[in-house]
Amino acid sequence: MRKLLGFSFVLSMATNSFAASNVNGSIDGRFVDANGNQVSGVEVTITNEEKGFRRTISTGSNGSFKINVPGGDYKVSSVRPGYESVTIEKVSVAIGTSSPVRIVLQEGAMEEVLVVGNATQLIKTGTAESSLNISLEEVAKLPVPRTIESVALLAPGTVLGDSDFGEDKSLVSFSGSSVGENAYFIDGLNVTNFRNGLGGSSVPFEFYDQFQIKSGGYGAEFGRSLGGVLNAVVKKGSNDFNYGLVSYYEPAALRENASNVLRNNGSLYDLNSENERSIFVSDLYVSGALIQDKLFFYALYEYSDTSEEFNTRGTPDELNDRVTEEPFWGGSLVWNITDNHALTLVAFSDERTRENSVFEYDVDNRSRGNFVGVFNEERGGDNMLVRYDGQLSDSLSLSVLWGENEYNLTNQASTDITCPLVVDVRAVATSSRPGCETNAVAEIGGDKREALRVDFEWEIGGGHTLAFGVDNEDNESDSLQTYSGSALRQDGGVFYRYFDAAVGSQLANGGIVPDINGDGSNVTVVRYRIREVGGAFETKASAWYIEDTWVINDNWTVSAGLRNETFENLNSNGDTFIEIDEQLAPRLSASWDPNGDGSSRVYAHWGRYFLPVAANTNVRLSGNEFDNQRFFIFDGQFEANTFAPVSRDANTGLPTTQEIGSVLVTANGVVPNSAELADRDIDPMHQDELILGYEREIEDWLVGVKYIKRELKSHIDDVILDHAIEALGLPLDGGNHYVLANPGSSITIPYLNNSGDVVQTTFSADILNYPRARREYEGLEFSTQRSFDRLTISANYLWSSSKGNTEGYVKSDNGQDDAGITTDFDFPELTDGAFGRLPNDRTHQFKIFGSLQATENLTLGLNMLLQSGRPINSFGTGHPNGTPAYGQTYYLTSPGIDGNVGTADDVLFRTPRGSRGRTSWVSSVDFAAIYSLAWGAANIELRADVFNLFDAQAELEVFENAETAPGVADIRYGIPTSFQAPRTFRFGVAVRF
Repeated sequence: MRKLLGFSFVLSMATNSFAASNVNGSIDGRFVDANGNQVSGVEVTITNEEKGFRRTISTGSNGSFKINVPGGDYKVSSVRPGYESVTIEKVSVAIGTSSPVRIVLQEGAMEEVLVVGNATQLIKTGTAESSLNISLEEVAKLPVPRTIESVALLAPGTVLGDSDFGEDKSLVSFSGSSVGENAYFIDGLNVTNFRNGLGGSSVPFEFYDQFQIKSGGYGAEFGRSLGGVLNAVVKKGSNDFNYGLVSYYEPAALRENASNVLRNNGSLYDLNSENERSIFVSDLYVSGALIQDKLFFYALYEYSDTSEEFNTRGTPDELNDRVTEEPFWGGSLVWNITDNHALTLVAFSDERTRENSVFEYDVDNRSRGNFVGVFNEERGGDNMLVRYDGQLSDSLSLSVLWGENEYNLTNQASTDITCPLVVDVRAVATSSRPGCETNAVAEIGGDKREALRVDFEWEIGGGHTLAFGVDNEDNESDSLQTYSGSALRQDGGVFYRYFDAAVGSQLANGGIVPDINGDGSNVTVVRYRIREVGGAFETKASAWYIEDTWVINDNWTVSAGLRNETFENLNSNGDTFIEIDEQLAPRLSASWDPNGDGSSRVYAHWGRYFLPVAANTNVRLSGNEFDNQRFFIFDGQFEANTFAPVSRDANTGLPTTQEIGSVLVTANGVVPNSAELADRDIDPMHQDELILGYEREIEDWLVGVKYIKRELKSHIDDVILDHAIEALGLPLDGGNHYVLANPGSSITIPYLNNSGDVVQTTFSADILNYPRARREYEGLEFSTQRSFDRLTISANYLWSSSKGNTEGYVKSDNGQDDAGITTDFDFPELTDGAFGRLPNDRTHQFKIFGSLQATENLTLGLNMLLQSGRPINSFGTGHPNGTPAYGQTYYLTSPGIDGNVGTADDVLFRTPRGSRGRTSWVSSVDFAAIYSLAWGAANIELRADVFNLFDAQAELEVFENAETAPGVADIRYGIPTSFQAPRTFRFGVAVRF
C-alpha cells in the first residue's frame, strides 16, 4: 500500500553550495525518527531513469548520506526494517550545489510513503558563497545575448568591461576586478585564456546545460582567479532519443545605430549612422542512447555567420566589411560502467575566422571606394576532456579529469608586406591612422593547455565532509610578432608615429627638440620604431587543496579550507625566470540558520585568492624581443598610399632627415638572463575578500543584504630601475632596465657593481620611489526574489566603490591587454595622481530580470538595467621633473588643456584618476516573447527578443587623452568612443523531436 504525503510532513529542502564539485551536484540526506533521533542503516537508492542512473548507499551512524550526481532530477527511495519506506519522486540538483533532504521515518510496517512534487527553499543555508545557479532552460526564458558572459551580467556586482577588450565577445568585471582576472570552466576543464586572462573558449548556447556564476566566497577547490568563476556543464545524452534544429536571426534592417561623433573642432570622428550588422545562427543536434542505461551520446553542429559593415573609429574614410564564421562542432559521451562508476568524454572545436576587408570610403557621398586589403584573425581550437567519476564507498567519492584545449592567436593581413604601421596625432591630422595598413601587428602564434586534476570527497563522520585534491596545468605559448610593412626592412616591419612637440621638450630617448623654425613654434617629429619578438614559452601551475565542511547541527555549518598554489614561468630558452610556491590561500566561512528550518541565514566568509603570472609576461619580458626607437625632424613629405616619409632609406625605411637624440633601445633582441627578469623575493599577486550577509524568507519572498570587501594585497607588474641604479652610483649599462616586481617593495636582482662583477644587488623601496599597488572594493547589496506559480522575478540594488592606483591584470585606460606588464608602474612619475576611481567603478546599479507564463503557450521575459557611469580621466604627456615623453600616460596635463586653468607659474595641472566626472547613466530594457506549440511529434518554439527597447544611447567610454604633446590640446578629448548597444531585434525558431 502506498500513501501520498506533502513535503511539510516529511521533508524540507534547500539549495546549498558547500562540498559539491564544479561539475556535479550532490544530494545530502539525513534520516531521523519521530522523536528526532538519528536512524542509521537506512538503504537509500537514487535513480534517474532518463540518464540510466541508479546508485544505492547506506546511512552511517549519524543517519546521514551524501552522494554526488550530475545535475538533474532524481528519485530518492529509502528502506529500513521497522520503519515505513519513503520515496521522494523529485529532488532537483544543480551543478556545484548540494540539495539537502531531511526525512522523518515513521515506525511501522514496510508501507511506502510517496512524496510527490518538488519543493526547494530559496535560502542557501550552510554556505557563504555568492553564486547564480541557472539552467539553460531558465535562461532561455530571458532576453539575453547567447553568451556565458551575458549570463554572468545577471549577477549582482558584475559590470560590462571596456569595449577595447571585447575582441569578439563582451567581457565582465566582478566586484572591481579587471576583466582579465576571471576563470572559465567547462565540465571541470579550465578553458581560460591563460595568455592574458581575457575570456575563455567559446561554446554555443545550445551546447550548454547549466551555468554557475560564482561572484565571491568560493572555496578552496577554485583558484587562479581574483574576479569571478564562470562555470558551466554541457549537455549529455539520455535514454530518450532526441533531435532538433534551433535557429536565430538578428537582421541588420531592424538594428538601430548610435549617433555620429565629431571632434571638438567639428570634424567627423566616428561615423556610426551607416553601420550594419546581422547575425544568423543555426544549431542541429541529436542525442540518445547507444546502449540503453549504459552509453549515451550528444552531438551538435552550429553554423554561425556574423556580417558587419562599419567605418573605422577615428578614420571615417575607411570602411570595414567584416565576416565572422564559426563552424562549431561538439559532443559528449557518457558511459555508466557500473552503478558506482562513470566515464565522460567531452570534445568540441571552436575554431573561427574573422575576415575583415578594408575599403576606402567617400564620407560625403556615403559610398564604398577602392579595396585596401584584407585582415584575418584566427581564434579558437580543439578542446577535449575525459573525466572519471566514482563512488568508491558509501562515504568516499573520486573524480579524475584530464583535458587539453587550444587557442589560436594568428593575425595576418594582405598589407603586412607593403604597408607600415602609421599613426598621426598632429594637431592638423585628419586621421590617427592614415596609412594603408590593415593590421598593426602581424602575429603567428597560439596557446595550448594540458590539465590534470584529481578530487576526493570523504564523509568522515560527525557531520564532517572532507574535500581534497590536486590541480596541475602545463601551458605552452608560441608567438612571432612584428609590425606591418616588412617590405621596408628585410627582417620586419616599421611603425611611424607623427606628433607635434614643443621646442625644448624632452623626448622618450632623452633628446631635446630643437627650434628648427627659429620662432619657438611646435616642431613635427616622426618616431621610427621597429619591434619583433618570438619564441616558444612554457608556464606551469600546480595546486593542492583541502577543505572540511562541518555541519554541526541544523543551525550551524562552518568550513575551513586551504589551497596551496605554485606558479612557474619559463623563458624561450626553457629557463625558469619566476617561480613562486607556498602560496597559502586559506578560506573560512560560517553559516547560521537561527531557526534550523531553512527560513533564514546569517553568513560570513573570508578568503585569500592568488593569480598566476600571465603567459603574456613570458612572451613580452623573456623572449628575444628587439625594440628600438629613433626620432627625426619630419619635413612634411608623405608617400602616397603608405603615408611613410618620402625622405627615408630605401633598405631600412629609416628617415634621412635630422635625428634628435640617440637610439632608444628598449630590448636588444637577446633572450635575457632569467635571473635578471624578476625580483628574487617577489610576492605573488593576491587579494583578500570578506563577505557578510543575511537572508530570510518573508511570505515566500527571499530578501537579503550583503556586504563585500576586496583588497589587493600584492600586485606584480614591471618597473624600471634606471633611476635607482643612478642613485646608487652603479653603471647604467645601456638603460631601460625593467624588472618584474611588487611595486612599493624593495627589489633584489643580479646587477653589475663598479668593479664589473655581477652580484646580488638590493634596490630599496625608498630609492625606487614606487607606491604600493592598491585596489580596494566595497559593495553593499540588497536583493529580493520570488517564484510564483507563473512568475519568477529577481531584483537587486548595489552600491559600490572601487578605488586604487591599478586596475589589475590589464588596463582599461589605454586598452592595454599586456597582462601583468601594463604601463602603470613603468616610471615612478606615472603614479603621480594615479590613485582614484578605477575604470570598473559604478556607484549605483539596479538589475531586474524574470519571466511570466502568461498563457499555457506564451512566455514573456524581461531584463532591466539602470547603472551609473564610468569615471573619466584626463591624461597628459609629461611631468615637471623632465621625465621623457611616454605618450598620454600621465595624470597631469598642461593648464587650460581640458578646462583646468592653473596659476601663471603652473607647468602642469594635476588631474587625479577618475576626477573628471563620469559618463552618463546607462538604462536598458530588454523584452522577450516566446510562443510554444505542439505539431505532431514536434515541439515548436517561436520567439522574438528586443534588446534596448527604448534605444537608449548613453556613452560608455570617452576619449581621455587631453593633449598630444605638452601644451598641445587633443581635439578628441571628451568625445564618446563607445556607446551602449543600440536597439536590436532577434527572432528565433526551435523545432525539437
